[in-house]
Amino acid sequence: MRLFIFYLLLPSICFSQSSIDAEQFFDLGRSQFEQTEKPELEPLYFPWINQYELRTESRDFDLASQEYTFRLSPSTGKIRKAQKAYYEQMKNAPDFEGQENYCDLLLSLHVDWLALFILQEQKNVKDELVAILDDQQTIYERMVGTLEFDPQKLIKLQTDRSDSKIGINKLVLKQAALLNKYNLQNQDIDFVGFATIESISKNLERATLYSINPVELMDLKTEHKKQLLLKEIELESAEKKQLIDFAQIKYTGPHSDALQERLSVGLGFQISNAGSDKLKMQKLQLEKEELNRKSEWDVQEKKEKLNMLEYGLRQDIQAYFDFQGIREEERGQLQNLGEKIAQKEGVSPLFLLEIAERNLSMKDKSLNKKEDLFKSYLKYLQQSGDMCQSDFINYLKV
Repeated sequence: MRLFIFYLLLPSICFSQSSIDAEQFFDLGRSQFEQTEKPELEPLYFPWINQYELRTESRDFDLASQEYTFRLSPSTGKIRKAQKAYYEQMKNAPDFEGQENYCDLLLSLHVDWLALFILQEQKNVKDELVAILDDQQTIYERMVGTLEFDPQKLIKLQTDRSDSKIGINKLVLKQAALLNKYNLQNQDIDFVGFATIESISKNLERATLYSINPVELMDLKTEHKKQLLLKEIELESAEKKQLIDFAQIKYTGPHSDALQERLSVGLGFQISNAGSDKLKMQKLQLEKEELNRKSEWDVQEKKEKLNMLEYGLRQDIQAYFDFQGIREEERGQLQNLGEKIAQKEGVSPLFLLEIAERNLSMKDKSLNKKEDLFKSYLKYLQQSGDMCQSDFINYLKV
């Protein structure tokens, strides 16, 4: 007997669909992100000697009496340090494109997870609506030939039922397309712990406890350009302060007089006063000030946009709660009225079905408002940069 029961249950065990929850969904989506590895650059050595120079000169075209001069153009410790800092700043530039792609991926995952949840909720509503319309249609068909029969009402029920089924098919197709995008065709989705409007409202309340940090709002590209410019200014400044231009050893060549065969050592000094050098430094300083002004303006503009987004989101949340309050009040009144009518004999159940249909209509409107709110919330998270934190956070979780 036990074996017989096992064989009956075996097909359902073998072919049952597995389910996937939010954590698995986001892990799967993030695993598809391929970040390009930055090429490893060989270490760059900045020498103490910038240039080696050998000069030769003859006297009266006598090749046997050549003069030789060996000249070195040195660097300094400050120049080498500034060169290394400038190179490191260029080499360690963040992967801006990769970061943008990753942020876009995280937003897309949140939007798709939200879409799957809303599609499932809308499908549930329409399934219930079709069941109610079926009951209404059955009752009206039984009323054919009676004084209470309204053919126009029956036709409307049939068209509403067809429209609802068409709507269900569209929802199923959209849902299938999203599941196919992540190769989840044969898996059910578990939405346990999905965020509520109350939870995102609390998240916003917690966010207001901390003032917006201007550093976090800075554009990374602008900040990198600013740091690169500062390193270039330091390098130019170090080069201008270099005093020793060259060091040389000179051999005057063979002579009949041995005393004239000699070596000489020389040093060349420089004090930079070139207008081109001053112009370059001034240009770099102007670029630095321009970047500072742009950075401050961008931070201020971004802060204002975030404040506007947050204000609009709070207004929409309050409007949603107001709508829910009116909806609950109406549902309670209709429920009380339905209970009173149900106690009376000879009353058509159509009225109770119409109450249920109205409740589903309000639930559908509530879902649409909830979807719009969640989309605005995700947009706010993207604009604030919270979406792109190094530690992943599922913002559609309670």
